[in-house]
Amino acid sequence: MGRKELLRRMALTLAVGYVLFFYSEMMFWARWRPEDTLPGLMMTWLIYSVLAFFVLLLTSRFRAGDVYSVFLVGAVFGWLVEGVVVQTVYTDFPFGIVWTPLAWHALISVLIGIYLAGKALSEWKIRNSILFFVLLGAFWGFWASYWKLEDGYAVGLGDFALYAFFSTIPLLPSYAVLHKLAPEEFKPTRAEIGVFTAILLFFAFFTFLAVPFSALILPPLIGITLYALRRLKRKSFFSNYGGVGVSRYLMLLLMPASALLVYAPMRGIWFDVNVPTALVTSGLGIALFLKALYKALK
Repeated sequence: MGRKELLRRMALTLAVGYVLFFYSEMMFWARWRPEDTLPGLMMTWLIYSVLAFFVLLLTSRFRAGDVYSVFLVGAVFGWLVEGVVVQTVYTDFPFGIVWTPLAWHALISVLIGIYLAGKALSEWKIRNSILFFVLLGAFWGFWASYWKLEDGYAVGLGDFALYAFFSTIPLLPSYAVLHKLAPEEFKPTRAEIGVFTAILLFFAFFTFLAVPFSALILPPLIGITLYALRRLKRKSFFSNYGGVGVSRYLMLLLMPASALLVYAPMRGIWFDVNVPTALVTSGLGIALFLKALYKALK
């Protein structure tokens, strides 16, 4: 029984890891980069799976089940990605605290990618779910048009289509595993928590060596967030998951299709879409974080 439960938790962790990997990496970079290799992408997925373990653990321990509590879990995830695994929080300090930890990882990867998309697939009416994934794909295509400003050329429609559909297809089984295996409570053993914590501390050690003042920034941010989460206890959103028809997962393919339709005209427009995107998502991220703190203190 113990081995079976361990395998279920690891499968769930890998599935959530791919969801986070997709929204945080594949949707963000929006094209194949010269440095992308299959082993490198697999390793990145595994790193995101380590972080997914803590997303699942925090969601369960703090009963995160509404927009604000889920966003706070996403904030911790975002700061771990950008402040522990990599050091962009400190490179662009203090703006790096918000973009991309709150503006992308918390808002898009966790709140939208796990919480809202999970509900769209399992609970919402078909019409609302279709609209949700079409709009999410449209945002993807809009954002993807930015990278030609850095690359000096626009990725071809065929290449973008292959990238978008290829990266989206693994989402179907990932969400299916999430809905099938997500328990009301995620209860890993102490040994599991110890192993995953050790991996995280490995990254933290090298981050501290590279940026010593990181120890003065990240722990207080995460500490305040965890305190707020403790005061915002809700019913875990995993407890609402029920049986999901296989056909509903096909709605995920609306994202790359919609992205392609928006990217096609946008690829020829040389416009800094990163500016309005960063301003809007950062504004939403700050607003949600402050509102969550207000609700917790209230």
